[in-house]
Amino acid sequence: MIKQNKRIYTKIGDRGATVLINGEPLPKNSLVFEVLGTLDELNASLGLVVLKFKQTPKTSRADLFLRETNLLIDLQNELFKLGAEIALSPTVKLNNQFVATLEQEIDFLQDDIGANWGNKFVLPGGSEIGAFLDLARTIARRLERKIVALNNERDLREIILQFNNRVSDYLYTLRIWVNKELQVKEIEFQA
Repeated sequence: MIKQNKRIYTKIGDRGATVLINGEPLPKNSLVFEVLGTLDELNASLGLVVLKFKQTPKTSRADLFLRETNLLIDLQNELFKLGAEIALSPTVKLNNQFVATLEQEIDFLQDDIGANWGNKFVLPGGSEIGAFLDLARTIARRLERKIVALNNERDLREIILQFNNRVSDYLYTLRIWVNKELQVKEIEFQA
């Protein structure tokens, strides 16, 4: 058995404080930790989405479900990089090219869904995986609001703001695409 030198508990947090990667001590209720906590929530919710994607019945388009599963896992990795950057890591940064990757995938999914899909509001859910994607999207939107607030405190790279906006766009488009693939009839919002 390998003996660990470090324990998970440091007892620093017992006094309501913790430290960023660069060693800067801050109260646990600082905005930066609100951002990091929301990032963690989003990543955990994406873990559920990935699990559901892996459990999706195999269809003639299983390769596309695998493609989206892999992109979601890449997204989870980018969220960890974003967290490191927010926590002031001197070396780990969000991949600048990932916004373009998300935009290309959004375009692909929109083209695959077909015309006029964005001309109506639909109620959240539709399918179990659609509901999990809706939940992830709402967490992504909350994260975006918190990141905008953090940007007002300290200048973040512009790509961070762009990335968070694209994440929620991607999750919404993916949700519509999944429900179409699963042949779920969406319930439209009635005014």
